[in-house]
Amino acid sequence: MDARITSIENLMTSDPGGRNVFGLMMAGQLQLAARSLQLAKRVGIVSGFYIPGAGAGETDGPPGAKTLGEALRKLGIEVDYITDEWNVALFQSIGLSPLLDGTDYIERIGPTHLVAIERLGRAEDGRYRNMRGVDVTSTTAPLDELFLEAGSHGITTVGIGDGGNEIGMGKVFAEGATKMPSGQQAATVVATDFCIAAGVSNWGAYGLTGALSVLAGRDLLPTAQEAALDIDRLVEVGGAVDGVTGLHEATVDGIGLPASLRMLEDIRRQIVASPLDRRGADHASNTLSPLQRRTRDRMETPGESSSHSGSLRVGLLGYGESGRAAGALLARQGHRVCVSDQAGVTLQPGTLLAGIETGGHTIEFLESCDLVVASPGVRPDSPIRNALHRRGIAVMSELELAYQLCSRPLIAVTGTVGKRTTVELLQHVFGLADRRVSIGGNRGRPLSALLLDEDAREPIAVAVSSFQLDSVIRFCPNVAIILNISEAHLDRHRSLAEYVRTKARIFMNQGHADASTKHAPPHDVRDVLILPFDDERVRSLARKHRGRTFFVSTRQAVDRGAWLLQGKLYVSVEGTVEEIGPINPTGVEGAVRFPENLLSCIVTARLYGIGAEQIGRAVARLRREGVIE
Repeated sequence: MDARITSIENLMTSDPGGRNVFGLMMAGQLQLAARSLQLAKRVGIVSGFYIPGAGAGETDGPPGAKTLGEALRKLGIEVDYITDEWNVALFQSIGLSPLLDGTDYIERIGPTHLVAIERLGRAEDGRYRNMRGVDVTSTTAPLDELFLEAGSHGITTVGIGDGGNEIGMGKVFAEGATKMPSGQQAATVVATDFCIAAGVSNWGAYGLTGALSVLAGRDLLPTAQEAALDIDRLVEVGGAVDGVTGLHEATVDGIGLPASLRMLEDIRRQIVASPLDRRGADHASNTLSPLQRRTRDRMETPGESSSHSGSLRVGLLGYGESGRAAGALLARQGHRVCVSDQAGVTLQPGTLLAGIETGGHTIEFLESCDLVVASPGVRPDSPIRNALHRRGIAVMSELELAYQLCSRPLIAVTGTVGKRTTVELLQHVFGLADRRVSIGGNRGRPLSALLLDEDAREPIAVAVSSFQLDSVIRFCPNVAIILNISEAHLDRHRSLAEYVRTKARIFMNQGHADASTKHAPPHDVRDVLILPFDDERVRSLARKHRGRTFFVSTRQAVDRGAWLLQGKLYVSVEGTVEEIGPINPTGVEGAVRFPENLLSCIVTARLYGIGAEQIGRAVARLRREGVIE
């Protein structure tokens, strides 16, 4: 499995509607669907969702159909669009000529594949219902018949949906993966060979196109400007409405257009070569975005100052602690840095910048940048970031920037509580075994600052927050640890399911050869995920992981990992159970306050070659000294 596609799968299940889409998502379906479509000869794409109360079709579906269809055509695959009389105007408004109703389509045309995007499938009683349970059978042509007949004709089917009543989602319910968030009455019974869940069905089409792009080695996605124009035309010319609000406006499922463009560009970042990877871009120029090609051409222009040859112009949105560290790291790499900050900018002695903007952020100042690094304080939906997305300028966080410039083994720890405590404990355990590990993170030194340390060769352990993980692109630690997840930050993440999805991004890039070997140390610790076995919500994430998963438990022994049982600590990383020792050494009473933190450190230390006896002595000493509560 390709980890970039796994990461795209996670991205597109971002759940603005709170429908538990991450629960609907069946891991691996995106890649399997993309691989099947690569072999297609002719594909019929079915879409169109009519809103009777508004007297118009909705904005979700046809834009995704066009995105996928044009990608398939670029791959030499024939494409037909199919809809009904209530939605034909939507397709025509974005330059498509659909077939109506699909009567005898299979017999007449003979497609090899069928794809449904945001198209209603019948419920158990044969009726069609929207997400509110309203019967809309009278304005829904039975195009799902095509998918019910497909199997007998040897046709492969793919369904993309965002709630549970769309064609394809019957596969999720049939396999007992989840229950429909809004109740079973509207749940479809129409299954497809491959079922793709997304927060918005258009996003699912973007994701499937992104997966095809990864497999084909070229960017098949539309530009942000093209995608925005299609949705605008859908409303202005086709008369479409938002399917949630019923309003005649260029929004999708109650979500503003900038959010869809951010999703499109986030998926593209998984496909195209990073601006920081110039060598990779030269070797795989067909994955370059238009912006990157312009950047390459500019860098190769004869007569350009040799001091700038091969360097990038990088903008910093915000110049706080992380911004200063990122700027220093970029300058060391030979890049030109310009700073845009809401407040004034105070420079350290010797700091050289290519430009400074204070008092606010303007696109005019940043539009000449090859890359922009955004401070955590600049919201993803801010006007300046939306403007950058529309221009196709890559935006990344300080954490992502530092990762892409990092050559040291990386251990990343996340969780609702205990992140900082765990990286500090890890440093203690390593230190008592005469091994070093640098630590930092969201409440410590930024990763960029740690990389500025001279001659440092030891691993780095960083605490990472959900806010940071929400914006990672290729971030791929050698060891990823999720300590716990509880209801927190729901004002930003909207639901616990969405919070879990965001935390899962810590390991979504593991398992891909290019990413996972980047920071591999000599003893080859990579693609490792450590999870708490006792929390089923977190334990179930193992099913979405493509590397080696270890568990920690305070209730029972586990096959691989560490556990606490009858007052003793045990670890098993290679199939052999090793006793670390008693948790309560002589003279110390009470149990460990946060055992998952300690157990995760034990697994990590053992993976990095520290012996069980050494770990046991370190634990005993740290308990005596009060480091372990």
